[in-house]
Amino acid sequence: MRSYLRSRSFIEDVLTRDMTGRQWPKIGTRAPVRIPTPHGDVFAQLAELPSGNVLVYTAGEPSDVPVVRFQSACVFGEGLRAKDCDCGVQLDAAVKAICDSGGVMTYAWEEGRGAGIARKLDAIALQQEKGVNTGQAFEELGMPIEPRDFDNHVIALRKVFDGFEVRFASRNPAKIAALGRAGIGVSERITLETEMTDERVGYLASKLPALGHIDEP
Repeated sequence: MRSYLRSRSFIEDVLTRDMTGRQWPKIGTRAPVRIPTPHGDVFAQLAELPSGNVLVYTAGEPSDVPVVRFQSACVFGEGLRAKDCDCGVQLDAAVKAICDSGGVMTYAWEEGRGAGIARKLDAIALQQEKGVNTGQAFEELGMPIEPRDFDNHVIALRKVFDGFEVRFASRNPAKIAALGRAGIGVSERITLETEMTDERVGYLASKLPALGHIDEP
């Protein structure tokens, strides 16, 4: 009996250590919160940064080259599922990607590309009134087309990932530049598979050149 107990204890210890080695790091003192999604379990933690809080979602097993996505809040695309916005479907596809392959998604409250909800409403009103694209609307309002630098996302990412390469889910060169400043390379750029509507096709056709996004699969 004593030999059996020792063996069972040894196995349990090995399994526990193995499981611990496979977990994403814990941020701060709060325990990670498990969020069951249609694509699998995602664990949510909060990176409390001087520039503002950023949620860090992890899923699957850590790897040397994880799938990574930077996501900014969009109340209309994510909350109302606006047909002329791709933010909601991009968010869903990003969750699926990190669940399928293992990875990290950072999420910041940067409505209107960081300009805020009031300025976002002003920009949308201009687009609807004058038929301008999102970049032209921002310029007419005296705002930079891309106000974000994404350093906050990189700092939040570094809370759980200390490697040097990622598989990055984005068309935005500003996000890739932020990774580069932190010494993180992009081994592969992933195009998220999303549901398209006629309105989204039109929106992306104007958005990609206006923001200088990479217009390729």
